[in-house]
Amino acid sequence: MSENIILIGFMGTGKDTIGRILAENLNLGYLSTDRMIELAEQRSIKEIFEKEGEEYFRKREHWVLEKIKGLKNVVIATGGGIVKNEKNREILKKAGRVIQLYANPDTLLKRIKMDGSRPLVKSKKEFFNLLEQRKGIYDFAEMKIDTTEKAPELVAREIIKRLGLKKIDYPDQNESIMIHTKSRVYPVIITFDSDRHLIFRNKRIFIITNPLVGALYLDDLVKRLKRQDNEVNYLIIPDGEAYKNIKTVESIYEYLFKINFQRQDIILGLGGGVITDIAGFVASTFKRGCKLVYIPTTLLCQVDAALGGKNGVNTKYGKNMLGTFYQPECVVCDIKKIMTLPDREFSNGIAEVIKYGIISSEGLFRTLKEKKGLIMERDPASLFRIIKECVMIKGKIIEEDETEEKGIREILNFGHTIGHIIEKMGRYKRYSHGEAVSIGMVQEICIFNKNRIPVEVIELLKGYSLPAELPGFIKRQDIKGFILQDKKMKREKIRMPIFERIGSVKIKEVLCKKFF
Repeated sequence: MSENIILIGFMGTGKDTIGRILAENLNLGYLSTDRMIELAEQRSIKEIFEKEGEEYFRKREHWVLEKIKGLKNVVIATGGGIVKNEKNREILKKAGRVIQLYANPDTLLKRIKMDGSRPLVKSKKEFFNLLEQRKGIYDFAEMKIDTTEKAPELVAREIIKRLGLKKIDYPDQNESIMIHTKSRVYPVIITFDSDRHLIFRNKRIFIITNPLVGALYLDDLVKRLKRQDNEVNYLIIPDGEAYKNIKTVESIYEYLFKINFQRQDIILGLGGGVITDIAGFVASTFKRGCKLVYIPTTLLCQVDAALGGKNGVNTKYGKNMLGTFYQPECVVCDIKKIMTLPDREFSNGIAEVIKYGIISSEGLFRTLKEKKGLIMERDPASLFRIIKECVMIKGKIIEEDETEEKGIREILNFGHTIGHIIEKMGRYKRYSHGEAVSIGMVQEICIFNKNRIPVEVIELLKGYSLPAELPGFIKRQDIKGFILQDKKMKREKIRMPIFERIGSVKIKEVLCKKFF
């Protein structure tokens, strides 16, 4: 199953409660559009209406739909008025199977509290007026379900039966791979059930995440940690590379000082590579080092960004120009979280998986070719296998050269020298990290192999919907300024992983002028 289930309907019809039950019964993710707005705004729906008005709130609803429209395997509970906007209705129809929940007015009145928490309904008169105004706007749903005087569990069961839905089955597989570095020994846990591995008691935990990831996973994580007698705080930061900067880091420092965060407390990065980079940078620098745990929620982060202790933020001079080496206490890779990724974000991570095949494992490269169908369908067992192999490859490299002093770890930079330039010149919006690295790998092979066209590499990348050609807005001469600021520069030369054959690269010092 890769379709989303989208619940629409008037307030009080049970969208949130039934949505959570559906998600649990089908092994799907769950997201409330109202909750995502609250996390992004860091205030309640009531406060948003009071201070900004309904028009502003409706714009934020549209923003949410634009952010989540590519998700897969998610139950989405929407706000009652989200369908007033025709554009929103079109997005919802394309995003999944839309189910309208409804109930008779007496039932709705019993469920809705007239205590001011519903900004549009403060009296029975307002309730009936709004009910009349909303008449007919939910009719685009493919199915209507009456929730009048029905238990939420029965409604969920009815939806599953009428849509013919089946639960996603996950194998009972868990693997703990120990990473042994000079500074720390820690486990990277690959699992389909992160709950059993997140065991903290009587700790202070500070979670850093973004609105989308927070809407999917934060509330359940906070509840679970609090049940184990932990004190939990969190901060929501904007999503994207454009926010991976010192300004964001300073805002986190400010929050940590306000709550008197101490060195023995735990910073938990919940999200993709931007989140783990920022969380790691903050943990390594705040009071000279705090405890650090990662729950990476993207494929790219599980196979790369969360591993190895590299942390950094961007500057106007380039990507990750300010950074540290700082290993986490633990990394928990929950493959269930990958199942919700949009296709583009999934391919973004596959680029790094392909990189591991090119630099270190011909077997992995062949698996990616032969099992492409299963991997693109996100077959759980296939994902477990490739993630485990990537973790083992990177773990071995990190153990041999934690801080790049021996030159061994530099093979992980394959495709990244040009890739980072593409990201920067595209203002971190036109190309994702994986897409930029995909192009970078092809271009670096061509530049340093006498313009040899890596046909096999290009075919595999394109098979996973990844780009290979240098974008038209970048000229070779444009690369010069960025190369001269590269961290790997030594006078007129730069140390690079040079492609030899599938499964093997070699570190060499090359003249910078070869790039331009």
